[in-house]
Amino acid sequence: MKKLLSSCLILLVTFYTWSCSDSGNEISEFTDNEMELALIPGSVEGNTTTGTLKIRERNDGKAQIEITLNNVISGAEHPVHLHFGDLSSDGDVATFLTTLKEQNGIGKSVTILESLDNNTQISYNDLIRFDGSVKIHFESSGPLENEILGSTNIGLNSDQNQAYFDGTKSITVCNSNFGN
Repeated sequence: MKKLLSSCLILLVTFYTWSCSDSGNEISEFTDNEMELALIPGSVEGNTTTGTLKIRERNDGKAQIEITLNNVISGAEHPVHLHFGDLSSDGDVATFLTTLKEQNGIGKSVTILESLDNNTQISYNDLIRFDGSVKIHFESSGPLENEILGSTNIGLNSDQNQAYFDGTKSITVCNSNFGN
């Protein structure tokens, strides 16, 4: 009887462990809707950064903005802004995104966007149709605060990005009147 009870207990623990670790039953927090854009190197002299900006739709309809930037300085932190208008305009800051921080040689920033600074609610669907751009600043204050480390047009303007890679269009210097 003791052996039967022990065997049943072992089977029960094994089944419980197996059922709790079955990764096939995990529910994703994202839909399959997403857009990925290459980051355009900015205006900092000798800039060798490359990276991507990914916009993913969460199950609740919100947009998650994920930025990855390679070749950033060790320990660096860089302010990130969503701007109104394309990269050739000096559009106002629509909202501040999470500061990009270097981790293991790569700069990362993840923001779940719910609203702009003017309290306008914004969803994933709104953002992929937004007239805007994203700029990553070299620093939040100091002599290089207006210098752009990386950027991209988003939404309605994303089809203009190739002109910046080709050099036929230039990124405007960002207005330094911001706080992060």
